[in-house]
Parts: sequence; C-alpha cells; structure tokens
Amino acid sequence: MSSEIGAAVVLQGDCREIVPNLGQFSFIFADPPFNIDQAYVGYDDSDPEFERLLWEAVPRCWTACNGVMALHGPDALVEIYLQIQRSLGMRRIAWVNWHYRFGQCTRSNWIDARCHCLIYAKHNTYTWNPEDVLVESDRVTYGDKRVNETDRGGMRLPGTVFGVPSDGPYWGRVQGTSIERRASSPNQLPERYLERLIRAYTNPGDLVLDPFAGSGTTAAVAAALGRHCVTIDVSEATCAEVRDRVAGGAVRIGATDA
Repeated sequence: MSSEIGAAVVLQGDCREIVPNLGQFSFIFADPPFNIDQAYVGYDDSDPEFERLLWEAVPRCWTACNGVMALHGPDALVEIYLQIQRSLGMRRIAWVNWHYRFGQCTRSNWIDARCHCLIYAKHNTYTWNPEDVLVESDRVTYGDKRVNETDRGGMRLPGTVFGVPSDGPYWGRVQGTSIERRASSPNQLPERYLERLIRAYTNPGDLVLDPFAGSGTTAAVAAALGRHCVTIDVSEATCAEVRDRVAGGAVRIGATDA
C-alpha cells in the first residue's frame, strides 16, 4: 500500500483467498453480487454455490475488521447475513435502509425501493464522527423557531433511512444519464451513500476494504476523502475499470473534502 493519503489498491482475485493476507481494516464495506443472473464482464451472477461464497467471505472479512463492517444487500442477502451474524456473535450497531426510486416495476406487489445495510462493530468503542455527516433539520424547512435552540444550529443526524428528501440530491440509483454512471456496472451505488458511511466510521488516513469492487465506488470515494483503500474483484476487466475510475476521481466530492 502506498503511503500517499488517499491511495487505492485494486487486487484481482477471489476475496476469500486474498483478505486473510491483508491485515486489519478500520472499515469494511461489502456489497456482494446479488446472484440474480445479472450480466457482468468476467463473472457469472448465477452461481449455485453463492450462499457458500457469503458464508466463507463474510467471516474472513469480519476477522480482518478492527473497527466497523457494513454489509449491503437486498432481502435475500440479509436473510443470510443474519444467520452469519448469529453464528459469529457479531454485534450489530445499526440497520440502515437505502431508499431509491426506479425500482423494478411489478403488477402484483409493491415496487421494491430499498436495499439494506447492516452495520457491525468489532469492539465496544469505534470511530464515530456524527458532526461530519449532519443534514439540515426539517425544522428549518418548516420555519420552526425551535431550530435556533439546538446545539447543532439547525442541523441534525440523518435517520436510518438514507436517500430521503432531507438528505439532498444524488442519493438514488445511478441512472444512465448520471455523471457517476459507469457503463459496465448495472447495479452501481451512489457516491453519497459511501461518503456518509466512510465519513462517519473512519478518519483520514484510515484503511478501508471493499472485497467486492464492482463499479469502484468505495475506492473512489475513500481516496477522495483521504482514506487508504484496498478493493478486490474476480474480474480483471472490472479491476481495470475500477483503477480508471479511481484515477479519474469521485465526481460528487469537492476538492476541499480530500
């Protein structure tokens, strides 16, 4: 790992084999493929051994965690995460939902409009930077004079649903017209999502791990915020895309944030 602040290392291979050799991380964000037969370059997203992948990858990441680990995914993955949580005795400190528009249309049920993020702490004390992730209080919007009586001057902590209107723009699914969009990544997370988690649970210079690189959002945001990052993907084509994205920089984070 380079000593340069904001350095990112992209490794090609199976995270189950690589993570045990990497040491300890302050923050780990895992967003595995969903095993829904989505087309990816260099990876088959219809794996009959997918559940085994999670049962092997998550415990190895948990061993490498010396701070906070976040597990992202839809309902089907959460069912597995909760089993692993109980098996390992992991201490969950938050259960966040990321809300988005443009969910899969259906005629027979509600449109799915969120993914989960289960957040775990390895120790009783961990990095927590609430002042770095404040949003404007709804009392400001409503013209409530009580906002002037608050310690945070009209600001408040976000709730456990990310992507609501009070969070501001650029929280939804990354559509084809977005400047964040990477053509090779159909299920791309918005930079704002990773920005909030990384700001809250790490400090500049801390080491971040993303064992499933995907579109490279974690690596790009971590580097822009002055954190070191290691990210892994089985596809060399994906790794090349992630290196290119990191080199280009995050697009939602200003230069003053780096």
